[in-house]
Amino acid sequence: MNYIRQHTRFVLPSERAALWAEINRAHFGDLQVDSMDDGLEEAELTAFRLEDLRVFRIDVPAHKISRSHRHVDDGLNDSYKLLLQLRGRGRIQQRTRHFDLRPGDWSLYDPRVPYSIENLECTSLLAIQIPRQRLQAFPGLELHTCESPTSGGVGLAAVLGSFLKSMSEQLATLPDDSSTAVSETVLGLLTATLARRQSEAQEHATLPDVLRARVRQYVQTHWADPDLDIAQIAAAMRCSKRHLHRAFDDGGQTLDRYIWRTRLNNARRLLLCDDGARQPIGVLAAACGFRTAAHFCRLFKAEFGVPPSAAKQRLMFRATTVANID
Repeated sequence: MNYIRQHTRFVLPSERAALWAEINRAHFGDLQVDSMDDGLEEAELTAFRLEDLRVFRIDVPAHKISRSHRHVDDGLNDSYKLLLQLRGRGRIQQRTRHFDLRPGDWSLYDPRVPYSIENLECTSLLAIQIPRQRLQAFPGLELHTCESPTSGGVGLAAVLGSFLKSMSEQLATLPDDSSTAVSETVLGLLTATLARRQSEAQEHATLPDVLRARVRQYVQTHWADPDLDIAQIAAAMRCSKRHLHRAFDDGGQTLDRYIWRTRLNNARRLLLCDDGARQPIGVLAAACGFRTAAHFCRLFKAEFGVPPSAAKQRLMFRATTVANID
């Protein structure tokens, strides 16, 4: 496949930063380019064309690029940009969001909206410019990344990242007549990932108090299950553990605390029953979802001020007193 390669090797050291900035602006528009490393002799950009996709392999020392409100509309921002981190560490920021890029991570962003990308060490990147009309089904795109709150979204994002990495390694050797197939595969995987993310956003737009009510109902049904934990609840609610934590933090009580308090309240209720009071503490603890009697006793005392054995003795004493009176 035909390509154009540009680099900074054969110019004076004092001119390398300016040349690298000029190369970037020629392909990516009006950007601020700041070097974090004097060794820009190794900065290299290779440009390919896959139908209407413009693809770039970039190998560069530590540097930062940014676009601010003051940068002009230069006619080169008619595309979205998909960025894959191949080597090194980086960070992308747009509006109030930021995302740390590690090898294999990707990010899709709108270059018309001010952004910055910092590459903190020697870095290899794959950058793809995608015409806006190819993603017109997803209006208002800003800083979408490979992160996803569900396993389905994570799986699609990983497949896209793996394909792009493999493609980056083979671009120079691909036959010219493969451009259409490769570009359509990139767009197919990307649009499937975006569609999944769009569906997730609608699915997880549930109000926090509604989600908390659903979770409470689930815990009230499954509190005796020793395997009940946040991962199980997240799977049942079809959302991420982080989303659950955030919903319960907003309510003033962590989900972990809600689970064990529910178990303790039910244990106390059982202790107040004759049948429950006659059970050994270890049996009662297991029946309420606690894996060890020691852990149960420690939490019970912290919650109610007395160990379960003392509560049990008081109940048995009252029962004996009543029986004697009768």
